[in-house]
Amino acid sequence: MWKRPEAWAVALFMGLQSVNYYVCVTWLPTIEVSFGVPADRTGWHLAVFQLVGIVMGLLIPVLLKGDSQVAAVVVASVPLAIGALGLAFAPRLDLLWIIVTSIGSGCSLVVALSLIGLKTSTTEETTQLSGMAQCVGYLLAAVGPMLAGTIYDITSGWRTVLIMLAVLAVAQTAIGIIIGRNMEVGQ
Repeated sequence: MWKRPEAWAVALFMGLQSVNYYVCVTWLPTIEVSFGVPADRTGWHLAVFQLVGIVMGLLIPVLLKGDSQVAAVVVASVPLAIGALGLAFAPRLDLLWIIVTSIGSGCSLVVALSLIGLKTSTTEETTQLSGMAQCVGYLLAAVGPMLAGTIYDITSGWRTVLIMLAVLAVAQTAIGIIIGRNMEVGQ
């Protein structure tokens, strides 16, 4: 499994969505406070982020049916970029951007986990791809919040971090479109 480019694509999709999620959950309240949002409101916004993500995670499977998962990948990934850029350049609309980001975040996790089963043919392949994708994905995710904090320390602001999240979301979209086409990871 580790030698297959398609498996690496699934693992990277998993990793990119995980980085985005964990950076948001870790830093979103702090980012908002730096933009002048009262701290008590940021707690509510984080709750909204989680709740909208849960609802969207329940709805996205409708787009995962059929041979192609491209529509699901786009619906899952593009809002991450839009939300991050919106928060970076129009922070006064913070709740809107948090909702948009949470749509992408909730959908992305379900799409990432679903691709593991949808792109393999056997139980053995699914198990191997799951282990690989989650190993790589969560290793990347573990670095994300730390890297975001370091970038903040270097730049003294969150805009660069938010732009970085948008770039990662664009990469996630591109990788997801490749994976989402009628392609299998198995032999």
